Amino acid sequence: MSSIAKVYADAVKKHFKVLYANWEPGAPIELGDYGVMEGNIFIPMGKLKKDFPEFEGDFLQFTPDQTKDNKEFKSEVGVEVSLLPKGSLSVQGVELAKATLDIKFSSKNMVYFNAAGCTTTRITNKAKLGEVLKQMLSAGRWKKEYCVVTDLVQTERAIIAVSNSGNAGISIEADSPLIEKINLADASIKMSLKTEKDIGYKVPADEGLILLIGICKIKNPFLWWGGNLVPLAEIKGPDVLYRIENAPEIVTEGSVDELIFGQMGMV
Repeated sequence: MSSIAKVYADAVKKHFKVLYANWEPGAPIELGDYGVMEGNIFIPMGKLKKDFPEFEGDFLQFTPDQTKDNKEFKSEVGVEVSLLPKGSLSVQGVELAKATLDIKFSSKNMVYFNAAGCTTTRITNKAKLGEVLKQMLSAGRWKKEYCVVTDLVQTERAIIAVSNSGNAGISIEADSPLIEKINLADASIKMSLKTEKDIGYKVPADEGLILLIGICKIKNPFLWWGGNLVPLAEIKGPDVLYRIENAPEIVTEGSVDELIFGQMGMV
C-alpha cells in the first residue's frame, strides 16, 4: 500500500467513521463485492453473485437514496482554503479572469476533500445476507476475514488533494468566466485544474465517481484473549483490531451462532 493511499484512507475513515475510502477514487466497485481489509483500505477479491451460487439472480436487494448532499472535510491543521471571486487579485497581484478555488498546505500528508451531489445506494437485506454468510462460514465456504461492500456513495463532482510537502498548493478554476464565485455545493459548476505544486495525489473536479463505501463483516463484539473478556472498543487501530479478530490462534466465539454480521467502523 502506498503512503499516499494510507494517508488518504486514514483521513477519510477518521472523518466519516463508518464509511471508508474507495481507493483509488472512482475505482470500479459494486455492492456485493467482497475482499479483505489492509488498514482502512478495502482490497476486493471477487463478487458474491459471481462466486457463490447462493447469491445468483436478485438475492441482493438494493435501495438508492436520491437525496443529495455535499460532503467536505480537510485536515485539522495545515490546510487553507480560499474561494477567490472573478476579478479579485491573486497572490501575485494579477486580476483573476475566472473564479478560483485556492488550496494551500503548510504540512506534508494533509488532505482536502470535497464531494458535491452525493447519493447513497445500499443493500437493504443485510440481515438475510449475514445469515447466509454465517451458514457458509460454518460449512467452511467463507472466511471470517472477508468483508462485503454494502453501501456506495457516488458524487456528481469530486475535488481531492493530498499534499506532498509543507509548501504545496493547488488551484482549480471555474470553466466559465460568467461564474462570479464558485459554490462548492453546486455540482453543476464545471471546473478544471489551473495550477499545482507538490501535490502527492489529486482529483481535480472529476465527475461521477464512487468515493466512499460502507462495509459489513462477520464479527464478535467481544474477544476472549488470555482468559479475559476484552471489549473491541478498547483495541486501538484498524490493523490491530482486524488481525486480532481474524487470527486463528485467538478464540473469538464458541460457535458461529454467537457471531454477528454488522457494519465495520462502529468502534
